[in-house]
Amino acid sequence: MTNSSANTSTTTSSAVSLNQLALLSPQRFATPMLRRKGEGVGKIALKAQGEFVDAKLQGNPAVKTVEQVLEVTFGTDPQTLIRRAVRLVADSNLRAFIRSVMAERDVNRVLTMLRNDSPRFQRLPIDRLRAVAETGSKRTLAGPRTRDTLYVAILVAGIEILLGQTVKEPYSSGDVIRSVVRDALRKLATTDEALATDLRNCLGWGNQDDMLGVTVQCLQQRVAMAVLDLRNRMPSTQTRSQH
Repeated sequence: MTNSSANTSTTTSSAVSLNQLALLSPQRFATPMLRRKGEGVGKIALKAQGEFVDAKLQGNPAVKTVEQVLEVTFGTDPQTLIRRAVRLVADSNLRAFIRSVMAERDVNRVLTMLRNDSPRFQRLPIDRLRAVAETGSKRTLAGPRTRDTLYVAILVAGIEILLGQTVKEPYSSGDVIRSVVRDALRKLATTDEALATDLRNCLGWGNQDDMLGVTVQCLQQRVAMAVLDLRNRMPSTQTRSQH
C-alpha cells in the first residue's frame, strides 16, 4: 500500500507540472473522445473530463492517474492576420481609421473567434473578410484612393455582418456598427472630410442627395456583392444550406 500511494503521488505531481500549450489558429483538431492502450495486457484507458482511469481487469483496485489533455492548434496568429489586413490600406488616414475599428474589443473578438458548431477545419473570420474585401476592391477600375475607400467600406460592412450574429433585439447590427465606428469616423472627418464622406457614401450612410451619383451607386453595389460573398463563405451559412 505504501509503494502504491507513493507512485500515485509522484504520477500526479509530474502531471500537474506539465506546461499548457495554447496556439491560436484557423485550423484545429478535435480531442479524441476514446483512446485505447495496452489492450494486450488487459488495460483500457478512458478519457472523462480530463482524467484517464486505468483499470486492471483481474479484479485489482483501480489506480487513478491524472493527465493533462491538450487540444493542439496551428496556424498564423489572429492578431497578425488583422495587422496584415490593415496594412493593405495605402492611405494613412483610412489605415488609422480601420485599425482603430478593429481594435475595439467586440470587433476583435468576432474577427478572431472560431465557431464550435462549424466544420473541424475552418478559416478565421478576419481571413475570410480580408480576402473578400481585397477581391472586391480590385474589381473596380477607379484610382488608388477609391480602391482604398471601397476596401475599408467592405471591411466595415463585413464586421457589421459578424457583429450581427451576436446582437439581440431590440438592437440591430446597423445600430451596433454605427456605434462602434462613430469615434473613428469622426476622427477621420477631422483629418480628411472628403474621405470620410466617400466612406459614408460607400456604406450607404451619407446624405440622400450625395448618393444619387452613378459612381457612388456602383461602389455601394460592390460592397453589397462583397457582403453576399462573405455570407456564402461563413460556416453557419454553409451548415444551414445543407439542411
